[in-house]
Amino acid sequence: MDIYTQIEKAGRLIRDRWADEKLRKAVEEKLEGDIPEILRKGPHGMIWRHIGTPDGEFERFLELCQKADLNPLCLEYIHDKFAARNFTKLGLAKLSFKKGCNKKSETLVEKEKIIDFKDAEKKKMCELKTLWGENLVDFHHSFMKEMFPGMESNIVDISDWVKRNGGAPKNYYFHILSLTLCHVVLFDDLDLLKSEEDFVKEIILPAFHEVENEFGVRPIIVRISKEGEQEKDPYWCSYSERAKEIVNNHIKKFK
Repeated sequence: MDIYTQIEKAGRLIRDRWADEKLRKAVEEKLEGDIPEILRKGPHGMIWRHIGTPDGEFERFLELCQKADLNPLCLEYIHDKFAARNFTKLGLAKLSFKKGCNKKSETLVEKEKIIDFKDAEKKKMCELKTLWGENLVDFHHSFMKEMFPGMESNIVDISDWVKRNGGAPKNYYFHILSLTLCHVVLFDDLDLLKSEEDFVKEIILPAFHEVENEFGVRPIIVRISKEGEQEKDPYWCSYSERAKEIVNNHIKKFK
C-alpha cells in the first residue's frame, strides 16, 4: 500500500512542512483552528492509540522518533468503547509477555487477562477496571512511567477533540490525516491484518486521498513494523520480560 514515507525522509519533511506558513495556515483554516494544543508547539512524531502502553510497538515507535529527531507523542482516545473483537483493545486487556523463542525463532508468550471481559464489553475504555480494582487507563499510564520515565507527560487524551470532529472514523480521519501534513508524523501499521482490510479500504484510503487532493501534498505516515515482520512473528509487539516483572510488582501494591 503506497501511503508510507520512509523514516529517513520523514523528520526532515515534517520540519520543512512546519516551516511552510502557507500550508500550515491552510490546514488550520480547514480545521477551523481546532488543533490539539500540544501540536501548536512544533512538529512531533505521533502514535494514535486508545490508551498509551509500553509494549514492543511503542518501544519501536520511540526508536523511530529518535532516528527522525522527533519528539514522541501519544494521542489517546480513551472514551472509545471497549470491544474484545478489536485486537488493539484486546491487547490492552489481555497482555502478552515475551518468554523467549522456540527452535524456529518464533516468539513465545505468556498471556494475562487483567479485566473482567463480561463486564467490560461496550463500556468506555476510561470506565474499565482491572481485576485488582485499578482504573485501566491509570494502570497503563503507571506502567508507561515505569518503563519509559518522562514519557507520561507526552501522553494526551484527545477524546473531546475526536467528538468535535465527527466522533466516528469516517468523519474524523480526514482531520487526523490533515494533522500529518505539517504538525505530526503518524507512526502506524495501517495495513497490518486482513481483518482490517475493509477499514483501510473504506476509511483510511479515502481520507488519505481526500487530504492529498485538498492540500496538494501527501500525509506523512511511517510504518512501525518492518516489512514482513508481522507475518513472521505476530507477537513482535508484545511486552518484554522486564515489563512482566514491573506489572507483577505493581499488582502487589493492591493486595
